[in-house]
Parts: sequence; structure tokens; C-alpha cells
Amino acid sequence: MKKYPKVSIIIPLYVIMDRFFEDLKKYKKLNYPDYEIIIVCDKKVSIEGINTKLILTGEKKTGPAEKRDLALKHAKGEICAFIDDDAYPDPDWLINAITHLKDDSIAAVGGPGLTPPEDNFWEQITGLTYQSRFCGGSTQHRFTKAKRNFVNDYPAYNLLVRKDVLKKVGGYGSYFYGGEDTFLCLKIIRKGWKILYDPEVVVYHHRRGLFSGYLQQIANIGTHRGFFTKKYPETSRYFTYFAPSILTVGFVLGLISSFLSNHIAILFFTLVGFFYLLAFFSVLPKSNILMASLSAVETILTHLTYGTFFFKGLLTEKLIH
Repeated sequence: MKKYPKVSIIIPLYVIMDRFFEDLKKYKKLNYPDYEIIIVCDKKVSIEGINTKLILTGEKKTGPAEKRDLALKHAKGEICAFIDDDAYPDPDWLINAITHLKDDSIAAVGGPGLTPPEDNFWEQITGLTYQSRFCGGSTQHRFTKAKRNFVNDYPAYNLLVRKDVLKKVGGYGSYFYGGEDTFLCLKIIRKGWKILYDPEVVVYHHRRGLFSGYLQQIANIGTHRGFFTKKYPETSRYFTYFAPSILTVGFVLGLISSFLSNHIAILFFTLVGFFYLLAFFSVLPKSNILMASLSAVETILTHLTYGTFFFKGLLTEKLIH
């Protein structure tokens, strides 16, 4: 591999917002000499001020996996750098990742999606919630800088993959929307390659506010993880993925039982309060009392939503969107 191999930055444009076009301008700050930007969209959009290649799917509505696979047919780079349409890269994003991909055993590199400083109050609350050890759990490193390590599953909002590897595994090759990256990473791992997490391979990923789609997003994640636990167990049968469902069952049973006995009610609300305080103090050093209080509530709602829809995924026979 050359010192600076050509990189194809691939953006599946799913939701067209003014913010996307503002974020796109930030790609001009990339500290890398040879890259192209490929945007895949279902309908034509006007891109001004930055050199990009726009590819139209020709379909009414396609998911990110389909868009990324279409982009692969047009990509000229040796490396494909995947990023979402609600994210933008740190200037050293590419330069920090490329050094690892010179190792033939490493097929892909991912890094954290940090909360952008310009996100609004409610989006910052969601960013705090993701960073909490009582919410992010084993995936906490995806939202904040952590120790460099090898992983077996990583989201495509910040994932760089060698194109020769993508061809050998058949690209994304799915219609999943919410688990397409898990499916790709599983195929890479099955072939014996490694996926590296590096905290310096940074993008800034806009959050959804609690009342503007966040819980809907969590429901979708829970559904796909439950389905993958049954369908593709190699990388989805970890205790941390089951924990929210266990908490949800305990919460429902405890709430129902609390109406039958005062002693049970006291125990139930004491345990809920204790969990709330753990979530509160886990993010307080990074915020203030108000933000930590709201984040703790969001943490509880996150677990209940994820846990409920995890069961839905387990019971789903066929999942394509």
C-alpha cells in the first residue's frame, strides 16, 4: 500500500437537511492528499462549494447498506471510508486511520463518534447518555475516546475498510437498516481479518434529542440486535446485549408487584432510585446537575425501550428494514 492510498469517502444521504450541507463544507479541512467524496441519494440534490460525486439510486427509497454497495461500484480508492449523513470528520480522520490499514491482517478501522459542540441542549443530553457506563456499557467506546483495541463489531458512521476486503466479502450485501454494519463486520471476522478501534480516528456524530427520534432509534437498534442474537449469534450473544431486557422484565414485574404490597413497592422504588443515582453520578463530572438529571432519566428510558424491542427482534422471523 502506498504511503497515501486514495480513499473513497462514502456518504449514504438518507435524510436531506440543511445541516448536511453545512457539515459537508468541513470536509475541506481534511488533512489528507488523495481522496474523493461519493454521495449516494435516492433523488437529485444540489451540492455546491465542494467537489463530490453524486450517485442516484434510481429507486424511491433505499437503505444505507444498498447505497453503500452502489457506491462501491464507483469507488476509485483503495480504502472506503464510511460515514453517515449526520456526521463530519475530524481533520486528521483519514491520516490517523490509514497507518493501521497497511497491516494486511487489519481489514477495517473504526473510531469514536463524538458529540459535536454545536449540537443543541437536548442533543447534548443524548451525547451524555451514550457516554454513561450505565447506558453505553460495552459499546461506550463508540461515543467517547477509549483504549485502542480490536473489536468484532463496529458502526458504519465511522468505519474505514480496505476495498479488496469488501469485494471478497460481498460488500454489505443486505437490506438491514440498523444492523447492516454488524452483518458486514461479522463477514469480515469470519474470514479471519481484524477490525481495529483507534480513539484518534474521530468523527463528530450529531445526536437525536430525547423527544426528536432518539427512542425510535434505540427501538430500531434493539430490534436488530435481538434478531441478530438469533440469526447471527457469533457477535451478538453477549450479556451486555441481554442486560436491558433483563432490567425491563424486572422493572415490569416490580411495578406490577408494587401495587400488591407496600414492602415490594418500597423495594422497587428504592432500586429504581439507586439506578437513577448511579446514572446521574456517572455523567455529572462531564456536565451539570440539570443535564445529569435529564441524562439519568434518558438512561432508564433507553434500557426500557431497547429491552422491549430486543424481545421483538427475537420473535421476528424475517427482518429486512
